[in-house]
Amino acid sequence: MKLDPTKKLAGILVPVFALRHEQDLGIGDTTAMMQAIDFCAKLKIGVLQILPINETGGDNSPYSAISSVALDPALLTVLPGHVPGLTQADFDELAKPDVLSQLRENTVKYARVKALKLELLRKSFTNFQASILQKETDEAKAFRQFCKDNESWLPLYTLFRTLVDENGGNACWTQWKDEQREYKQALKLATTEKRYQDDQNFWAFVQFVAWTQWGKVRKYADENEVALMGDIPFGVSRYSADVWAHTELFDLDWSGGAPPERFFKADPFTEKWGQNWGIPYYNWTNNEKENYRWWRQRINYTCKLFNYYRIDHVLGFFRIYCFPWIPELNGEFMGLTEKEAAERCGGRVPQFLARPDEPKENAIMNRDFGEKILKVLMEASGDAGIVAEDLGMVPDYVVPLEKKLGIAGFTIPIFERDKETQEYFVKEDLNPLSLATYGTHDHPPIHSFYNGLLDWWHGADGDKGWLEIQQLMRFLGRDTEHPPEEFTEELLISFIKTLLESPCWLTVMMITDLLGTTQRFNEPGLAADGNWTQRLAEPIGHYESDPAYANKIKAFASLIKETNRLPASSVKAAAGKS
Repeated sequence: MKLDPTKKLAGILVPVFALRHEQDLGIGDTTAMMQAIDFCAKLKIGVLQILPINETGGDNSPYSAISSVALDPALLTVLPGHVPGLTQADFDELAKPDVLSQLRENTVKYARVKALKLELLRKSFTNFQASILQKETDEAKAFRQFCKDNESWLPLYTLFRTLVDENGGNACWTQWKDEQREYKQALKLATTEKRYQDDQNFWAFVQFVAWTQWGKVRKYADENEVALMGDIPFGVSRYSADVWAHTELFDLDWSGGAPPERFFKADPFTEKWGQNWGIPYYNWTNNEKENYRWWRQRINYTCKLFNYYRIDHVLGFFRIYCFPWIPELNGEFMGLTEKEAAERCGGRVPQFLARPDEPKENAIMNRDFGEKILKVLMEASGDAGIVAEDLGMVPDYVVPLEKKLGIAGFTIPIFERDKETQEYFVKEDLNPLSLATYGTHDHPPIHSFYNGLLDWWHGADGDKGWLEIQQLMRFLGRDTEHPPEEFTEELLISFIKTLLESPCWLTVMMITDLLGTTQRFNEPGLAADGNWTQRLAEPIGHYESDPAYANKIKAFASLIKETNRLPASSVKAAAGKS
């Protein structure tokens, strides 16, 4: 499904972990995804966007996965009939009603959810080995074929995952025993001990189940003509199977992130030094020697499940802000000057790599390098379309290059303002080749955004707040002299209508914005337990009949039709009837 900017579409963004269904085990899963596809198909929502679904590490962040290919067991439907070998008796023994009621609350309790699901999966694997794998059943053949087809990544992942367990769940391989830290040495050790082989077979089984279930999700979406959009972060976790097994492809002396943020002032460290994400910088020279084999594999597997994918922080392909220390050491540098920090880091300071965009010659080199990498990704993507998350300090050359390559960028209308007048750009002037949304998972919902403007208006700096309110009303085509004194359903529909009437190729409402809630999935810069844990209050299909939300959803569906953002098949069907 190559990106066609002439055919406008509408979509929603829902993190999988936030979804619910009546039998879930405390987190969204592949069954909940099927129900989300039903929701989209019924309302003619053409695109369902989700966050990364690779297996997460200890911080549970979708953007800090321990594998670029392996899928997260926590997001699987672990119920009898959905996992080979899982009996009702085993399920009832482990997933008792009181356990489930505690898990199915408002937030994901990751430690308990993961423990329960893995215990059920181990029961399943034991039964699978005894009653299925020993026979030439279709499932046994499928499992063996899966292992054979995935030899490029599966054995190293299963060994890494086995060693994580042996080290008490600690994926920080730099803290492991000497013989485990280096992949080739660990591989020799694993071939001599049967316990490693048994554990590796279990993790291979888990991935077999995962890729089977998600393959069915993709098939179901195709059958219901809902395009799925996945998400590929620019970076990969330093403590991942990929970095452990392919250290030559990474430069572990540097830690990627973002430059200082002095406007939003998220926290003192970010304001002073920037965001230190901890992702290792790439050794691009070695990646090129292998013809970007690792990147091609990463893209290939993503495109097995998704029609489109979003590249998180595409700016990293041009240049990325890097720290000469890992995030665990941030506290030690908080009180230091840049000179003092340089003395501790052998003369190195936080900086853009491979180079800053100044002077102009540097910008040209950065642009050309980014173009080369993006062309590799496009070549590996086949028929899948690419959306580039190009937010932040965006160099002037990025958007023209995206247009040249046919890659959609991002447009957030409430950030798009005239530098002199500070007026919002009129919706007709927004970039057609873009995904337009009011915010990503990192931004406050529009309900909270408007509440902030109201506080500004009624606060000590009320004149400026009033001006901001008026500018927003002009953008939304509303009465500038009588703005709502609260975030109303009518105001929400104005936000939706303005977005859908824009020329942008794809308009996406985050599920919290569609529902008009203040729920937030992530607050960058905070290591709070609340990040990545928020769940919807009810299964997504129930909202359509909930009086508190029904009119908003009905208006969204109606506006999709009015603005000609119906999926292609729906347009053809409507034309046939006429």
